[in-house]
Amino acid sequence: MANDNDMVVRQVGLTFALLASPAKRDVAWVQKHVDGYGGRTRDAATHLIERDVRELRDLGVPARYQDGEVWVVKDLYELPAVDLTAEEASVVGLAADLSKPGSLGEFARSGWTKLAASGATRSMDAPALMSVSNDIFQLRPDTLRAIVKCVQAKQRISFDFVRAPGKDPERRVADPWGVVSLNNRAYFVGYDIDRDDVRVFRLKKVSKLKKVRHSDAFHERAGDLQALVEKTLRGELIDATVTVTHGIGEELAQRGTRASKVGAEEEIDTITLRGVDRDWAVRTIASLAGNVVAVEPSEVREDVVKLLRSALEGEN
Repeated sequence: MANDNDMVVRQVGLTFALLASPAKRDVAWVQKHVDGYGGRTRDAATHLIERDVRELRDLGVPARYQDGEVWVVKDLYELPAVDLTAEEASVVGLAADLSKPGSLGEFARSGWTKLAASGATRSMDAPALMSVSNDIFQLRPDTLRAIVKCVQAKQRISFDFVRAPGKDPERRVADPWGVVSLNNRAYFVGYDIDRDDVRVFRLKKVSKLKKVRHSDAFHERAGDLQALVEKTLRGELIDATVTVTHGIGEELAQRGTRASKVGAEEEIDTITLRGVDRDWAVRTIASLAGNVVAVEPSEVREDVVKLLRSALEGEN
């Protein structure tokens, strides 16, 4: 089962990397940027790419490998330009990220990859992040798909929501407005019927969705969902400096500034962050653990170590 899951993750990752790429890519690029191909000899990685391309083609993905280069024939796979609102584009981009669990065949045929190919993909030029408390590796595409359909249809839903580990699930009823990603976490936003107010739910804590018949009017969305979630969940803001292996930490660099320096043994980068969410910074730095040289201030470094230790203990 683990090997099957690894294959799904690897092949979906390769598909999105190639869809987001403006050009054909060689084996070395795939090894650096797509999970599952690194840590192998070039020959081994080449054979694995060739096998994955064959399996992707069997699933209907027009992937190609020739003369050491791999690509997806986008003209055979992309949909025409799709006019999406910011919230809808966010949902589609999130759907692409939620591809890790489940069946690749089902996912590839579901249309999410084709929608993503129309422009809602995330950048694949940075090395892939490993997951430390990262929602995109903990959700199933069918959960997101069900909510998105209800959002589009303005369909009221009921669902189980678990506030915290160990707590019994609560049955909630809401008019769904959309799904928003924030700091590598996915949130479902809607109007809670019983509480008569807007609520934000962590999507990984939502399950057992059902449609609800109702005679009263659907509560229409009010305001920008991304701004609403950011305001609701805004945590402590911090400044931090992170020293990493050269070229690593693109997600951090996008929120700060990067400066390169040639050290005694290798080239390193210093990424300076100003006014970023503490929880996001800690989890993102932890996801790069093997490539982090130093973290300042000490309180942030201690939080990173604590999170990594907790994740390690959870695996044992």
